[in-house]
Amino acid sequence: MAEAQPFRGVRKVIADRMMASLQGSAQLTYHGDADITALMQMRRGWKEQGEPVSLEACVIFALAQTLRAFPAFNATADDRSITISEPIDLSIAISTPAGLMTPVVKGIGHDSLKALADKRRDLIGRAMSGKLSVSEMKGGSFTLSNLGHTRVRYFTPILNAGQVALLGVGRLEDQVSLDAEGAVTVRQLLPLSLTADHRIIDGEPAGLFLDSLCKALEAFDAAP
Repeated sequence: MAEAQPFRGVRKVIADRMMASLQGSAQLTYHGDADITALMQMRRGWKEQGEPVSLEACVIFALAQTLRAFPAFNATADDRSITISEPIDLSIAISTPAGLMTPVVKGIGHDSLKALADKRRDLIGRAMSGKLSVSEMKGGSFTLSNLGHTRVRYFTPILNAGQVALLGVGRLEDQVSLDAEGAVTVRQLLPLSLTADHRIIDGEPAGLFLDSLCKALEAFDAAP
């Protein structure tokens, strides 16, 4: 006979936060692909030079650029007001042995790629080993959720309660296509899913944000 298991501990906290998010906002998700063929080639070159940089760090760098151009997405809201955050404090959704956590990489708005990659690596390492402080779990203004290590390409990520937008990253996929001369070529496409609170962000701004982020990744301009 099956035995009912009550929600408790971390699972109960996650359940309560997810329901609060869905009940308190009008969530809609937009999907798009970024052609990151050139970026992946750059990353291979960095690795050969002994300076490997994760794809997620590159996405965060491009995301910071985009949030500077679209500050309304770097915000929190309740039933009465919207607060646009000046610093870009990015919550990163991480599956840890203790459950889902969203530690915050703070002040990434003007970080170099190397500085950002170092911040991310340190934060994730301490999250996985249970060494984060309470303050490092609070205060995010935007969230990134990365399922690129799975077969998932697109999804509808649930907003971090209080935030107005969240980016989901799916599995990179090779796509065969024709170039301008009609020759067969292989492009590497990164699926992106942007969830936004439709009470605050309309469809066109959300589409422009996602388009701008794709362009920032496609014309990536940074080095470690």
